[in-house]
Amino acid sequence: MANNLFTRHPKEVNMTYFQHMHFALFLAKCMFLSCLASLIHSVFPFLFTTYTSRNIYKLYKIFENRSNNIS
Repeated sequence: MANNLFTRHPKEVNMTYFQHMHFALFLAKCMFLSCLASLIHSVFPFLFTTYTSRNIYKLYKIFENRSNNIS
């Protein structure tokens, strides 16, 4: 049963446990950096003017491609 808790969702998205971990860590890194850039941008509006929106678009395209490959 414990094994199923760790592998059920990755199998649903056609990934191994470690592929899923790698992908989730990649997403976390992208979102964390976007969060930091947004915080800095809130104080210094001349910095990171397009960083977060570009990352959001990049992540959108990644998920769009993944959903096309899963269906």
